[in-house]
Amino acid sequence: MLEAPEGASNLALERKLMVVGAGPGCDLRIAGLAATEAQLLVLPDKVVVEAQAKGLQIGGKSVKPGVPADLKENEGIVLSNGSTWILRRSRPRESSIEPVLQAVELLLEAPDPSECLPKLLEFAAQQISADEGVLLGGQEMTEVVSRWPGESSGVFSRSAVKAALERRGAVLWAESGEGDAQLGGPSLLRSDIRSILCAPLKTSEEDAPLGCLYIHRTGGGAAFQEEDRRAFQRLVETLVRVLTSVRRQREDRAALEAMRAAEQGDGLLAFSAGMRAAIAQAKRFSVATIPVLIQGETGTGKEKLAQLVHRASRRTGPFVAINCAAIPANLMESELFGHEKGAFTGATADREGLFEAAKGGTLFLDELGELAPHLQAALLRALQEKTIRRVGSTVERSVDVRVVAATHRDLDAMVRDGSFRQDLFFRLNVACVKIPPLRERHEDVLPLARVFVQKASAEFGIAFGGISRAAEKALLRHGWPGNVRELENCMQRSLLEAGPGRIQPEQLGLGEASVPMGTLAEVREAAERRCVEAALGKSGGNLTQAAAILGIDRKVLRDLLKRLGMYEDADPE
Repeated sequence: MLEAPEGASNLALERKLMVVGAGPGCDLRIAGLAATEAQLLVLPDKVVVEAQAKGLQIGGKSVKPGVPADLKENEGIVLSNGSTWILRRSRPRESSIEPVLQAVELLLEAPDPSECLPKLLEFAAQQISADEGVLLGGQEMTEVVSRWPGESSGVFSRSAVKAALERRGAVLWAESGEGDAQLGGPSLLRSDIRSILCAPLKTSEEDAPLGCLYIHRTGGGAAFQEEDRRAFQRLVETLVRVLTSVRRQREDRAALEAMRAAEQGDGLLAFSAGMRAAIAQAKRFSVATIPVLIQGETGTGKEKLAQLVHRASRRTGPFVAINCAAIPANLMESELFGHEKGAFTGATADREGLFEAAKGGTLFLDELGELAPHLQAALLRALQEKTIRRVGSTVERSVDVRVVAATHRDLDAMVRDGSFRQDLFFRLNVACVKIPPLRERHEDVLPLARVFVQKASAEFGIAFGGISRAAEKALLRHGWPGNVRELENCMQRSLLEAGPGRIQPEQLGLGEASVPMGTLAEVREAAERRCVEAALGKSGGNLTQAAAILGIDRKVLRDLLKRLGMYEDADPE
């Protein structure tokens, strides 16, 4: 390299022939020199200088224009503006393993890996030997999130960023016209920018990039080359994969910890404000002995909330549950209050009912709205008098039971149309907890999905390979008419479909009707993925054969696989 005088940047002698001068095509461009001041022929042990203008000196001797002169190791060349550049032997680069380890360690230890992106900008800029760089964010990647170095101007080419986003990969722009496009524009020229590398931090499963890395070199150094673009692209892809992997591992680990905490605690998982409020309200009501009414759609977890009320109470007896819709009305009275021997055909012995079985504990009446009118009256009497009579008996029996009832039906409307007793509704509605449906609890969907699939993984003995981002988006778009119960069944089924692989949208079994068509980019990517998977399946994973089936070049297929995040699954041969 040519070691620069103080205040300037060193010149890496990366090509065999390099040009010094003030012209736009020079490798070392310095204002005040001739348009082309000298040509440098870079040899293994020396540099041959051919002056193109007067005023150059080597070793204190003037160099005539057109006459080659040797510039040896540690010898200086004095340009016409008086600056001295010394030829130094390039020192062996420090091992690249240390900065790589530092970057990975940074991602692994960060509470939120996305917060590491500014540090990754510095890492990328140093590894590619850039002069300046910015990390961009915002909806259109036009906001400067971080600058490197900190005192840099933060100037960047919006056109280059737009080109990288459209390409969905790294672009190289150079003043010489090499790479993907030629630099232009007054702001770039004023900033003395020679070449640009820019790439979005995007996975194949994300709609929008996490950010955009942009770096450039100024007039004091050599322009980026195609090998720099390839290295930059590989670096960005690696960082995104590590970032995504760490984030998924953290999400899965958090789901497992939440499941264990729920098993050891109140048994309920809640991440949304609405569900947390319902749980907090149930716990407040649990300390009293009054009845509790839980309202919510089918599958929202009403019985689990009733169990929470029982566990958080001071009652030491059992928790006894019955579904009022599952037992015929002619048998329901006997189930609740018991019967005497001979009370009806088949009553061959005395039998206590659930009110007596739940002595000192809690009786949970699920689907209370299905209770027949005469049983509503009997239940009201039991709540008011705290006594019951077995079927076929005249003896009043005292019961110490707390009733927690639940229904998915609108009891207010049932009271108005006369199908539910108003006095019973008033008795039960003193303490009422409403559970919001899952479609109103978006924050709960993905954590619950991960918990359910982790639980199914342990139960079925199938390794869990993760949930793809596309599958996560499908889960969030679904309306969940069956609520949490439907979500649990969905995740069990999808694990059986996916096996140890990552769960994809088509394995959820949600149906096309429940998923909007999506953006053009989503539809195109989904179609590409299906075609590529079909071709790989037909070719047994052979890229050459799969490319022939698709009618594209093998290299194009390889690039497509990388963009779709499928390259590691394919046979390189």
